[in-house]
Amino acid sequence: MIFDFLRRFREEALEWVFPSNIYCICCGALIEPDMPYALCETCMTDIHWINGRTCQRCGKALGDNFRGRRCYNCMAREHAFDIGISCMTYGLKERQMILDYKYNGKSYMGHKFGDMMADRLAAWEGEKGDLNADVIVPVPIHPSREKKRGFNQAGIMADRLGSLTGIPACHRACKRVKHTKLLRSMSPIEREAALEGAFAVPEKERPYVDGMRVLLVDDIMTTGATADACAKALKHAGAASVNVITLASGANRKPSDLCGEDMQSR
Repeated sequence: MIFDFLRRFREEALEWVFPSNIYCICCGALIEPDMPYALCETCMTDIHWINGRTCQRCGKALGDNFRGRRCYNCMAREHAFDIGISCMTYGLKERQMILDYKYNGKSYMGHKFGDMMADRLAAWEGEKGDLNADVIVPVPIHPSREKKRGFNQAGIMADRLGSLTGIPACHRACKRVKHTKLLRSMSPIEREAALEGAFAVPEKERPYVDGMRVLLVDDIMTTGATADACAKALKHAGAASVNVITLASGANRKPSDLCGEDMQSR
């Protein structure tokens, strides 16, 4: 608990010293401090927000002319998680924001992404019903990768989402116990195999999961392999349900087209 408190205190102190609502987090343009998500008007318009028809399983955007209720990927495979929700479709601007966040030391962007998630979740629940989540769990990254990066991108978003919704965020509930190679060049089957056994719920943390309705937080969903691997571990530890919210998701492509898709790994 003390480590969670210190992490949040550090983030809030940095925001006070270096306010993030000065420049657009997407293009870098000077903005008014009250702009939503610290985005300029142009980028707010250009972002591929998901607010139309979505896959009933993973939450990817479906085109108006697409007749199915599930995306191509979800028609081809079953998932271990229950429902997926996503804020935006992964395009060029979305890619650049996420790259800046994860690899250019801009951890403050996680608060803006958490704001996006909170608004998307509220809109989704207003249309389809309350998820009634008991706990928010960020998808963990391997300790060696977190040490190199300095933070877990999903963890910052989960904390912000928790503070806005009142749902407690628990970083300890799921651990990454297997270091995997980069996933972006793998086929869906290869990704699933690489992530087999990659996550686990420590025995002493099971009370945070057992019987709970978990809301899993991650930055990107492509095939859903990472979310599935986490959901399996959480359900094995007794989770009643595992729903997933991501910042961005891939386009509705056939599984054969996903190999080599330019998605960043954890």
